[in-house]
Amino acid sequence: MRLFLQGERGIGKSSLLRRALLPYVGSLRGFVVQRLMEDGGQTGFRAVTLENGFPPLEAPYLPDLPGVFILRGKSYIPSLEETLVRVGSAAKNPRCKLLLLDEIEGIELASPRFMDALHRILESGKPCIGVLKSKGNLAHAAYELELGKGYAALHHNLEQWLRKEGTLLTLERHNRDIIWESVQDFLAGLNLKV
Repeated sequence: MRLFLQGERGIGKSSLLRRALLPYVGSLRGFVVQRLMEDGGQTGFRAVTLENGFPPLEAPYLPDLPGVFILRGKSYIPSLEETLVRVGSAAKNPRCKLLLLDEIEGIELASPRFMDALHRILESGKPCIGVLKSKGNLAHAAYELELGKGYAALHHNLEQWLRKEGTLLTLERHNRDIIWESVQDFLAGLNLKV
């Protein structure tokens, strides 16, 4: 079982999932993206694995911080690769009943190592829930990071796979309640312990 959300930047995809998953944090493994702050502004992003609950949405940037994959306009895909490999290992823990992948950014889709780890996780039989960066958000990130043009096709392929092998819902302002109910139904079907 797989359920992923996509939608505009800032619409509340990650916040909705955090709120829905809070009662199940003991059965949850995976990763979330954390905004890194420096000198009063956002300077990057890091992928943080879930071990003892949810980390804060924002944190101060510190040198040698693990999982940093965007910093000052430059991308560092190996950090995302390492994070996803750790998530794959954590999925084998018997206490892990659900994997959270929040979020698949898009910039890592050209990495064979990342995609191999992602497909292993998605095809492992372990239920997954997460966020897939929308096409518009990916286009913005590709422009900001000067990434080149092949990412749209890679994103399209993953989006189609998720639609075929699971559920991919688009969160918008007008359907927030419907998406919330869909997430709750998905979680109820997993029979997770509270």
